[in-house]
Amino acid sequence: MLRRFVQNTAISAVAYALAGVLGLFAVGLIARSYGLAVLGLIVLVRAFLPTGFLALFDLGVSETTTQAVARGHVGDWVAASEKVSLLTVIAAAMGIVSGAALWIAAGSLATIFKVVPDQAGAFISILNVTALVLPIAFLGLVAEGALKGFEQYGWLRLTEVGGNVLYVVAVYALVWQGAPFEWIAYSYLAVTVAKYLVLAGVVCRAASATSLRFCSWTAVSRRGILHRCWLMLNNRIAGILQQPLVPLAIGALFGPAEVGTYDLITRLPRFLKTTMAPLQSAILPISTHIDEATDTRRLQMLGRNGLVLPGAVIVPVLVVAALFSGEILKVWVGPQHSDQWPWLAISMLIPAITVMLGAGQTALMVRSDFLRFNTRLLYLQVGLQYLVTGLGLYWFRERAFILGWVVSYVVFAPVIAHHMLSHMKLPGSLFWGQLARHVLVGSILAGLVMVSKMFFDPGSLIALAIVGGLCCIVAWALSGAIILSGSDRAMFGRFARAMGPRS
Repeated sequence: MLRRFVQNTAISAVAYALAGVLGLFAVGLIARSYGLAVLGLIVLVRAFLPTGFLALFDLGVSETTTQAVARGHVGDWVAASEKVSLLTVIAAAMGIVSGAALWIAAGSLATIFKVVPDQAGAFISILNVTALVLPIAFLGLVAEGALKGFEQYGWLRLTEVGGNVLYVVAVYALVWQGAPFEWIAYSYLAVTVAKYLVLAGVVCRAASATSLRFCSWTAVSRRGILHRCWLMLNNRIAGILQQPLVPLAIGALFGPAEVGTYDLITRLPRFLKTTMAPLQSAILPISTHIDEATDTRRLQMLGRNGLVLPGAVIVPVLVVAALFSGEILKVWVGPQHSDQWPWLAISMLIPAITVMLGAGQTALMVRSDFLRFNTRLLYLQVGLQYLVTGLGLYWFRERAFILGWVVSYVVFAPVIAHHMLSHMKLPGSLFWGQLARHVLVGSILAGLVMVSKMFFDPGSLIALAIVGGLCCIVAWALSGAIILSGSDRAMFGRFARAMGPRS
């Protein structure tokens, strides 16, 4: 299990990192070539995909499919077939309904988001094409979930990286040719469709080697799936309010240019936060097997290592990124936006908290009682987020949404950690001890970086990469000495051996 877990995580992390880096280059190019208003329009359109605001209506079909297929591996393919069949029907229905609603509302949305007249026609056309793609995109969620259940992470990440490569190549080609901005949106939709068609073929091949088939479902399977979908819907509502709804709110309040500014500041933290997702998606099938076996000791090991080890590797790098946030913005999108560096710096707290708590939360998602309580906490967190945002809206405009996002994460992190660790029967002091060590490492790094900037200003991409890389090496050395115990360092050795070839 350890070998497969490490391999799945490594494959996913590398693929997501490559795909995300390519996406960052594309965003920087769009912002420089077309301006923040066009970037904001593209962000608004993508909000109406299942990866954005419409995730509210996917009812958790991907995660539930993963669990159904993973449990099928335990031996009950009949129940898995019934559940996957019903989930496929649900996804198709939601895709068709969402597509029809988006097509009808396209003109009104252009008015709500204050799209200027010379761009309104293109914006409406993109929304119409998005509406046609939605049924495929929703069904693609089922394909993704099934492949995670089969633990076919290679294909998932190959299509992710391949699709992003094609999209970035298209962006560079369109910018070079001076094409209208709508063709950038069309190219993204085309890549999305191609990706899901490939995944559908891979799922069919993987399912042919098992007893997983489309079939009618029993009342027991229907009740179980609908109950799970209801829980995921409640969880999705809070999640949508927390992040994907924000660009729509900014667009309605201020306009596309402010959406572009918000997206620019939060793009890197969201990319880093998303890069943590492979660890969580790799954990889900494993935690399902552990929960089936009611193996408390292994769940505790998974929970502790998920809290300590990823944070020891990633959080120090996030500190380095925060300390060089001004230089990152200058190199990435130009000096005209480098004054936004404080907002980028504090946004790094989001992926830092996610990497420490995300693995444990995902491992416990298979428990309905944990999911229900966690959803309540999420609603409270969202309430605090919008309270802080509302109080700061007059002074900070679109950046008030960033302030509310960060404050809500920081305030609720200890509460979520306590709830998570208590479910795993682990001491709450584990979180506070790790937090204290990270603060110590961050303080030392801040001093070193301030001294280094007195002698050298990394004003180019190469210089920033060299200086940032050296700082990351120092950060990892400090992390290994301060954050990790001897047994933790030994665990990294086990991971390295698990990645190697079998003898």
